[in-house]
Amino acid sequence: MVTCGVSLYPEQEKLEDIENYLNMASHYGFTKVFTSLFSVEGSREEVIDYFKKLTALAHRCNMKVCGDCNTAFMKKMGADEKNLKVFKEMGIDSIRMDVPYGDERDVALINNAEGIDIEMSNVFVEAIEKAVKNGADIKRMKVCHNFYPQKYSAPSLEAVIRQNEYWKERNIPVAIFISSQQKGTHGPWPLSDGLPTIEEHRLLPIEVQLKHCLALKNVDEVIIGNAFASEAEMKAIDTVMKKAWVRVPYHEELGMAADMLPHGDIIRIPFKIHMEEGIRDIEKEILLDYPIHTDMGDCLHYMLRDRWPRMFYRNRDIPPRTCEKKYFTRGDVVIVNDNLKHYRGELQIVLKDMEADGQRNLLGRIADEEIMILDHIKAKDVFTFME
Repeated sequence: MVTCGVSLYPEQEKLEDIENYLNMASHYGFTKVFTSLFSVEGSREEVIDYFKKLTALAHRCNMKVCGDCNTAFMKKMGADEKNLKVFKEMGIDSIRMDVPYGDERDVALINNAEGIDIEMSNVFVEAIEKAVKNGADIKRMKVCHNFYPQKYSAPSLEAVIRQNEYWKERNIPVAIFISSQQKGTHGPWPLSDGLPTIEEHRLLPIEVQLKHCLALKNVDEVIIGNAFASEAEMKAIDTVMKKAWVRVPYHEELGMAADMLPHGDIIRIPFKIHMEEGIRDIEKEILLDYPIHTDMGDCLHYMLRDRWPRMFYRNRDIPPRTCEKKYFTRGDVVIVNDNLKHYRGELQIVLKDMEADGQRNLLGRIADEEIMILDHIKAKDVFTFME
């Protein structure tokens, strides 16, 4: 299951504001805090005291704390790859190494006796490979992407997908940053153009960024890079997360077909749909309430074709409705009507222009900003819809 986190920049934020933010984040299902360790000024003792207070707030909210770290900070705190006791004292649950050692010290760091998980920057492929080859426990580590405050500086979607697939093949979890669109948000520097990992995400609504990450199927953790996200954004993320996971029973009545139908704990991509006026109750029921729309994989050309509803609704009438469009276009959602009774009830998402020939009723259209997610829906992926 994908988890969600928030970021804090303590040199710019009051503990009172942090406490309020974490209480809100916890209420909406966030489980992690990402923060910068080396940006807090002061003596060793002052830094320890500050992070004790911050981590206590997070732990009371049932949130774990990951501290961005570098070797200079470790030296300041009297720590090294074999001794992370000071981080344990501060209440830090995991450390993200901004830059690895690049030698055998990375193995000792990852396998540390204090039980602190280590996150490595995803760009240091050679150093991570070397550490794993030399005995680093991959169960104690993950890779975490960078965020990019400067417009146009973040990597492309294609590059991130390649990197994520590389790590997933090695069973190493991947964390990624998405960006709040709230005005006045900040990161570690005085810039307010967002903090995404993927450049294409920079201006998208935050819940669309999350849906996109779910559709990629190679992201394990999503962290809001800038602070403070709004409550409306957190609520939107919580809504998507609750809609994305569903438990589906095994339908014995379908016989051999039951094994082909997704069942158990299912993750699905919840598309926002703008529904047509005048759609009938049966159409709305199939669209919104049927839990596991999915394409078997042999029709991924003109449409995503969900055959399954026609098995459950085969005895229900779906009369044709007038459609003013001559052609259905990418992102339209349609349902086969009584004019093609054998297939009546099939729900389809249009991928390429299709003639509106009277055999399908138009149910609505996926929100424009989410149509690009269709690029990542593959055979047997499960999707659903939300108003």
